Amino acid sequence: MVDKLPFGYNGSRTIRGWTVMDNGLPQQFYPLFWDVDPEKLHARTDGVFILERLLEMGDDAALRWIKLNYPEETIREVVKNSRRLSRKTARFWQVFLQLKEEEIKCLSRSYRQAENPLWPY
Repeated sequence: MVDKLPFGYNGSRTIRGWTVMDNGLPQQFYPLFWDVDPEKLHARTDGVFILERLLEMGDDAALRWIKLNYPEETIREVVKNSRRLSRKTARFWQVFLQLKEEEIKCLSRSYRQAENPLWPY
């Protein structure tokens, strides 16, 4: 899996029309990170977590930002290796990126069986 991701942030506050904070993450995406302090996230070092969250919950603006800032191969690797993506999201990205089902961990049979092992209701 990718640990450090390439990122196009150049340090300025407004990049291609986005209001970007010092951590490289546009402020408009902060509400998607309600469970963590978004100001402590950095688009380069926390890129996998950020990509997973934006791929799962982001709108078309988030997807445009992802495409501008992360190479397609990095997005592919996150989709293939993530266990945080829902099956619905993984299926979308499978079709969009033309991936095989067996390449995507969260679509594997063992993952689906382990989703709710303790609470079968």
